[in-house]
Amino acid sequence: MLPGFQHCFQELCNLIIDTAALVARACDRYALAKIEGYEPGYLERVVRMSRTTKARLLHYFRKSQLIKLISRWAMDTWTKMRQISIPGVQLIDEMKDETIDHGCLTGLTSAVYIDERANAPTLPSKCSSKSPPPLSVLPEAPDPNSGLYIRSRTGAITMVKIPTSCLAFQTGETLELITGGKFQAVPHFVRAGRGASVDGVQVARNTLAVFTQPGIYFPLPSSIRSLSRVSSPLSEICIVFALTEAIGLDEIVDRTTGKTYAQFSREVAERFK
Repeated sequence: MLPGFQHCFQELCNLIIDTAALVARACDRYALAKIEGYEPGYLERVVRMSRTTKARLLHYFRKSQLIKLISRWAMDTWTKMRQISIPGVQLIDEMKDETIDHGCLTGLTSAVYIDERANAPTLPSKCSSKSPPPLSVLPEAPDPNSGLYIRSRTGAITMVKIPTSCLAFQTGETLELITGGKFQAVPHFVRAGRGASVDGVQVARNTLAVFTQPGIYFPLPSSIRSLSRVSSPLSEICIVFALTEAIGLDEIVDRTTGKTYAQFSREVAERFK
């Protein structure tokens, strides 16, 4: 593992979750005023107490690297993944397929743009065991159209620029269910920008996303885990959902229908089969 990475990663994720709890508190105040029967402090409790919050480091390759990676897989496999559509190389570069997050609140760091020609992705031979030398970060993306875009309730597409050393939060599908649509999941996409050399610079985009969601607390027995691997990669998660529902440890996220988070997660998993 990269020296110092685990400590820095955990520290930053904890900061994002703590900040998400403050955002959730504000959402709770709004929901309490607008939704009859809303449980006070519900979203803040979910954010603070969940043990299934996810974090994902996102690296957007420069175009030349991306094309080489894609050539290793069949085009139909990439289409099924629904990360990108592939009528031509230009759309691969722009990554314009919209998606929504499935949790409650997603915490996002500002993007870090690295010139990979000047900063080779290897540790120098004289690197200290404590931490690698700092990377030289570009002040902004050479392509002004590169970055995060969201679609508003009116259908307008807006580019979102998160200032350096700041966090942004976007709402997900579970929060939309919890609040009966008072908060709505935000459709979004990332345009990675031109990966070809810009003034001799080879740019890659990096960011961190933390997805907060209600918890699923039931531990999966090792015997069931072994059986699940025989059928499909999604079997294990579906068994977790089924057991969680059976013993009543799941959060209700849709009070109109009584739908639990496990049931909703099962629906999400089915979409990607």
